[in-house]
Amino acid sequence: MIIGTSKTIAYKCSSCGTFQFINISLFEMAYKKEICFNCRCNGSSLVIARENPMSYRIIIPCIGCGADHIYLLSRKKFISSEVNVLNCPKTGMQQCFIGNDRDVRQKIDNLEKEFDELIDMFGYDNYFINTQVMFDTVNIIHDIAEKGNLSCECGNNDIELLLLSDKIYLRCKRCLANKTIFASSNEHLKNNLQIKQIVLLNEKEPLDTRALQSSIKKGDRK
Repeated sequence: MIIGTSKTIAYKCSSCGTFQFINISLFEMAYKKEICFNCRCNGSSLVIARENPMSYRIIIPCIGCGADHIYLLSRKKFISSEVNVLNCPKTGMQQCFIGNDRDVRQKIDNLEKEFDELIDMFGYDNYFINTQVMFDTVNIIHDIAEKGNLSCECGNNDIELLLLSDKIYLRCKRCLANKTIFASSNEHLKNNLQIKQIVLLNEKEPLDTRALQSSIKKGDRK
């Protein structure tokens, strides 16, 4: 059996939101106690340290919940031919991929392809300020609704969802209650991932008439 002497690590930067690709030699890891890799935007860094001769500690700043996650990976698993996927334990968001360069890049390509197909299906590619953040935020709201945690103070849970270029406007179909959720930056995404429940209040917020409209009801799936 032939074992490659290098691995590719791709992690999602908590600052710029893009995947940073790192190529590392297994020999380099064997002789260094700790290695730090910075994203090209210099907004975050990934750290790999030897926990003991048989395992590694990987520290990743998470875009999902804002915390630094520590993952322990055995040397056997690290050099495995399979791609290791590291998820945020709080949000489930895929944070990091470790494996052979071709396989890791294929994983990322598949993720981006699925996202591009979603954009093409809705035709929103030139509308949103940050399309990725917008769709991630829509998914967050759908998950909250599915759990029964999206409602209005009047007791109604039939909520209308309108997409603007930089935010999402939620409006009760029974009364004037509403709520605006911003979705144009990765900082917004970090904040939105912390939301567990949404209750609309009657604040009479004005609506942008250029909105793209869809609807979301309790129990709808994305």
